[in-house]
Amino acid sequence: MIHPYAYYLGRAARWYPERTAVIEGETRLAYRALDARASGLARALIQLGVRPGDRVAVLQANNHEFMEALAGIARSGAAFVPMLGMLTEADHAHMVADCGARVLIAPAPALAPRAHALRALLPDVRYVIAPGGGDGVLDYEDLLRLHAGEAPVIRGSEGELGQILYTSGTTGKPKGVAHTYASTEAAMFAWAQIARRQAGDVGLLYTPMSHFAARLMDSGWVTGSTAVILQAPDPVQTFAAIERHRVTHLLAIPTLLQMFLGHPEINRHDLSSLAFICYAAAPASSALVRRAIERFGPILHTGWGGTEAYGLNTHTTPAEHQAALEGHEERLLSCGRENSLGGRVRILDESGRDVPVGEVGEACVRAPWMTTGYWNLPELTARTIVDGWLHFGDLARVDADGYVYLVDRKGDMIITGGMNVYPREVEDILYQHPALLEAAVVGVPDEKWGEAVKAVVALKSGQTVDEAELLAFAKERLAPFKAPKSLEIRASLPKTPVGKISRRDVKAPYWAGQERMIHGAGGRA
Repeated sequence: MIHPYAYYLGRAARWYPERTAVIEGETRLAYRALDARASGLARALIQLGVRPGDRVAVLQANNHEFMEALAGIARSGAAFVPMLGMLTEADHAHMVADCGARVLIAPAPALAPRAHALRALLPDVRYVIAPGGGDGVLDYEDLLRLHAGEAPVIRGSEGELGQILYTSGTTGKPKGVAHTYASTEAAMFAWAQIARRQAGDVGLLYTPMSHFAARLMDSGWVTGSTAVILQAPDPVQTFAAIERHRVTHLLAIPTLLQMFLGHPEINRHDLSSLAFICYAAAPASSALVRRAIERFGPILHTGWGGTEAYGLNTHTTPAEHQAALEGHEERLLSCGRENSLGGRVRILDESGRDVPVGEVGEACVRAPWMTTGYWNLPELTARTIVDGWLHFGDLARVDADGYVYLVDRKGDMIITGGMNVYPREVEDILYQHPALLEAAVVGVPDEKWGEAVKAVVALKSGQTVDEAELLAFAKERLAPFKAPKSLEIRASLPKTPVGKISRRDVKAPYWAGQERMIHGAGGRA
């Protein structure tokens, strides 16, 4: 089996040689040209001594060089290790050392200083490749020119290591999630089918291409689609790109949807080309989903996945969104039913038994796009993959019709006076208030209850409301032990590197000086 990234980009170059593969500013590359550049990089890597199974690390940048770097590494037979560009030097150093990469690629001039720093910090890194080169660093474009030509076809087994994707590290040091050729290909095809990719459609890559945006990148290679690259999800640039390039496919985390829908420019651009919007990677309120459907029409999809199993394990179609609006509005909070393409989901209790319908348990997955385990962490792998089922750490319930509702992350649950409170449930209520933009609910130390429920929120531009009103709003709609005991309004909430609200960062200041960010206590709510 050939690495899927190498095979499908190469196939698109044979089938659609002159079709536009990528647009970045005024730069356009056809599939033939993109594949040729990836092939040149593969030849260079092989010349540098890279062998099948080796790991090559790549600092993320949103540009065509990042795209061809991933394909070139795959074509050399190595496993690629994409690293979010905005992470710290310590994060990058940990990832490179942990995966044992001997080659590091920094495919953008702005990343060259970080590449130089990592080379000095990590003596086991033999080669660094970056634009401009210098000081022992190999110049990216020079390598492509020197090694232009067809790279050899390198094959491996379905179980060959294809990539290592590092988690964002919100619960500790980033962990490497290993994916094989087979799981990588399965995820590519799952996204191609869910997103209804077809030759000639246009996907917008405006979030980090090492993470969510990669789903439109690699699924597009399966069908010969076009990718439009932006450096960042600026609303005006996003709207303009959709209009100019007739973008059909868009991925968005809910915070971006909220930003777009509230932007004054949204109705000044023609966005009618959009045929598919998938919102995922973080919870969305029912009010936000309704607004998005009203603005964009019946084109919304959602689902549930993660780095360990990213082919979307559940899926809600536009028709199911519409049915929810017409009489099952609670399903707007669902992440859908099992993906019919091969994802299986179970909700299990602490003993590994299926919980009854409606009860909360841990959501577990078995799917062809599932990881084989964590890199260099066999004990964690053994705890996470049990009898072939991946234990995500997400708490969920399922209704009688098979719709899955994520309740929270297992570690985010608040125990107040012996009662369990799931922050997601409280946040969903707060999001119903028309003035609210963002919300994070956390447990804070409390002498009486062990932990008390606290809400930290940000308001929409131009909105004014005080803490007392928001607390009263929540208390009217929640059981007494679930309602926030206190609330703080901020200008904005901290985000993870991929744009999700970081409850961990919201919570940390309240637990400063504590041995752990959880308390036990007696008493009843």
